[in-house]
Amino acid sequence: MKVYNLPKRCTVHLGGYMKATITGSDVLSKRILADLNSGLRVSEVPNLYPVSLDQAKRLSRFKRMLHLANEHLEEEHCNRFMLMGLKSLPLAQFFKKADWAGIIEILSVVTEETTRDELQILINGLAEKRKRIAEFKENADLILLDLENTDQLLREKEMEFLQLKKAMEEKINLFKKYTEPVYSFLIEYLGLYEGKLVLAKRVNANWQRDLKKKRIIVYDEEAYVYFLIDFNAFVDELKSSHQRGLEYRWNPDKDIQRMKQLTPWVDVPEDGKYKLPSALNEPMNEAIKRVKNELKEIREKRLTIEKELRAMKKKTVHSYREMAEVSDFLSTINLKRHKDLQDKALKWLHQRGFIAVAEFTLPNGKKADIFAYNESQIVIFDVKASKGDLVTDKQWTDYLPYCHDFYLLTPPDLEAVASETINDKDCGQFVDTDGGLKMIKPDNRQVDTVDQQKELVFAAGQLLSRKFIYGY
Repeated sequence: MKVYNLPKRCTVHLGGYMKATITGSDVLSKRILADLNSGLRVSEVPNLYPVSLDQAKRLSRFKRMLHLANEHLEEEHCNRFMLMGLKSLPLAQFFKKADWAGIIEILSVVTEETTRDELQILINGLAEKRKRIAEFKENADLILLDLENTDQLLREKEMEFLQLKKAMEEKINLFKKYTEPVYSFLIEYLGLYEGKLVLAKRVNANWQRDLKKKRIIVYDEEAYVYFLIDFNAFVDELKSSHQRGLEYRWNPDKDIQRMKQLTPWVDVPEDGKYKLPSALNEPMNEAIKRVKNELKEIREKRLTIEKELRAMKKKTVHSYREMAEVSDFLSTINLKRHKDLQDKALKWLHQRGFIAVAEFTLPNGKKADIFAYNESQIVIFDVKASKGDLVTDKQWTDYLPYCHDFYLLTPPDLEAVASETINDKDCGQFVDTDGGLKMIKPDNRQVDTVDQQKELVFAAGQLLSRKFIYGY
């Protein structure tokens, strides 16, 4: 018979012996940990101490985690880890990933009394918090990217119009050396396409045929425009026609009929303008005004977007810090309160003829705290046990397509904040009171159909069946 020399309360005689209960922080655990640190093999521990091989392995894992904690954590958090003892083993996933921030955040809210189940709740709470922060950041990044892309497009458009304005001003300055009526004719009938002068408006039909014969203007069949090949010759012909009293301006009463005789298949507009293949298809005098207006609008839009970008970046940083630093989001008390509220809501719904299930995943990936249904209605409850949870959840509206009625359920101290949150969506609100759950406001949305209603009800039934059969 083996006798283990332990403190009196721990002395165990093996003859059909009992295994000791160890916590990782008791005297026996500390003695075994010391021996393991001195080189004792895990397989040898059950031969020297009243523990099983499985207990020895758990202590060995705890020893490795403790060693890493001493290397990477402050003394305060190491002490908290030590106090938790073997209850802290679920934190192994964080140690494997060297997730010191996660470990610190969880250890900052645990005490010696924290149970293993409560620790798992904290781990789940941290995962939910991080998921929410990631979703917020992803959404904010998309908005910022969209604003930045719009700003870049406006910059490019602004540059394009500036170059166009410069080119037009150069041509107009060229036209200014001519006296009336040549100057006014040029800015009314000529335009720019790809930096070259073109006819933006038809001239007198007979004169245009003459200009074409002399190859002063040439028609481009791909671009569907008349290019001015010889600007000086064009001006000379214009002066000559004016001095001789010949018609050279567009006259719809006469010219449309003339053109129909030659090209009856062409639809000629009353104003004689060509549809130039460019953003500015007006003659020069109209185009230059439009360019200036476009530039003004672009600059105003850019100023607005730049303000939005600055505001969004400031808001994003503030909200991100707020979400990352919310003190009550990750606390044992509030996570317990969340579970209590969830249980009360499940019972309340069951008593009213609903089939209700907790932690139900919707088609969009969001997890509903409570999903319930009866013969004709689907109801979703979103439970908020802390102000931090309430103010940082920016995507609760993602639940709305999958229910006829949506309710926020909170403790009484969060009633006002919850009311403000759902106000503009006209959703419902419940509060937990001493007398049970109390409806503060019904869901006043008029929902006729729910997305994938049959599939949702079937999936909820499957989940309930699985929980009943397998227990999870």
